[in-house]
Amino acid sequence: MRSLLFLLLASAMFYACDKGGNSAMQTTELGNRYQLFTADGSGDKVVPGDFVYFHAAMRTEGDSTLFSTRTGGGDLPVIQAAEITATLDEIGPVEDVVRNMRIGDSAVVRVNIETFPTKPPGMENDSVVLYDVVITEIVSEVDFTARQEVKQAGAEEKANVIRALEPERLAYAAKVVTDYRDGKLDADIKATESGLKYVIHEEGNGPQAEAGQGVIVQYIGQLAADGSVFDQSFGRGEGIPFQLGTGRVIRGWDEGIALLKEGAKATFFIPSELGYGADGTPDGSIPADAELVFYVELEKVQ
Repeated sequence: MRSLLFLLLASAMFYACDKGGNSAMQTTELGNRYQLFTADGSGDKVVPGDFVYFHAAMRTEGDSTLFSTRTGGGDLPVIQAAEITATLDEIGPVEDVVRNMRIGDSAVVRVNIETFPTKPPGMENDSVVLYDVVITEIVSEVDFTARQEVKQAGAEEKANVIRALEPERLAYAAKVVTDYRDGKLDADIKATESGLKYVIHEEGNGPQAEAGQGVIVQYIGQLAADGSVFDQSFGRGEGIPFQLGTGRVIRGWDEGIALLKEGAKATFFIPSELGYGADGTPDGSIPADAELVFYVELEKVQ
C-alpha cells in the first residue's frame, strides 16, 4: 500500500473544502502537519487495520496541481490504516494523517521535501508539497479482501478477452507498417504541424480525449524501419492508464491520443523528435533517431 503513496509523491489533489470543524494547522504525534476539515462528525472513523479509500491531489504552495485522482484515471487510491504504534519509518505523512479522519472528512497534509534525495518533477524549486485528501469509504480487512477477490476475477476475465485478440491485432499492425513503407497509405495519412502522421481506422463514438483526463490505451509499438515489435499491451491483457497531456508518455502519444474519441482505433507514425529522440531507449529496444509506429485502441476516457 505504501508504494501507491510513494508513486503519488514521486510523480505528482482538488482542494479540501472547509465544511466546518477545526481548520487550524495541527500536528500528529509523529510530527506530521495538517489541516483537518470535518464533515458532520457522523461518518465512520478510521480504525487501524481498516482499508481506506480516498481522493487525492498533489500541489505546490502556489496552488499548481501536479496530480489529481479526479482526472488522473485508474482506481481510487486505498491504504490500510496503520496501527497506533507505527513509527515514522513505517508510515508516510498521508497514512499518518488518515488515521485521524472519518468518512467525508478532508485534510491538507503539508510535507517538507527539502530533505528528499530527489524532488518530484515540477517541484525542483519548491520546499513543501501539499496533499489534499478526502476520505470516501472505509471497509474492514475482511470486506476488502472479498472485494479484491471479486475484482481480480473480473480483471482476469477481461484480460483473457484482450489476450485472445493478440494474434489478430499483431497481424493487422504488421500489415499497416508494410503498407506504410510501400506507400499504400499515402492517401489516407493525415499530419499535424508537429510532424505527427496518423490514420484513424475506426472513429470512436465515446467522449473526446482531452488534456488532463485519464485514459486507458491498448497498443502495439513497432519500428517503422523493419516492423519489429518493441512493446505491446495485448499480450499482457491490459492497456496502459495515464493522464493525457501531462508529459507522462512520449509527445507523439500526448498529441495523438488527443485526436481520438473513446472506442477509436488508429495508427500513429511518430518521428523521433516526438518519440525517443537521438538517444533511443536505455535498453536498446528503440534505437537512436527511430521513427515509431503505434497501433492504438482508445479503450477508456475517464
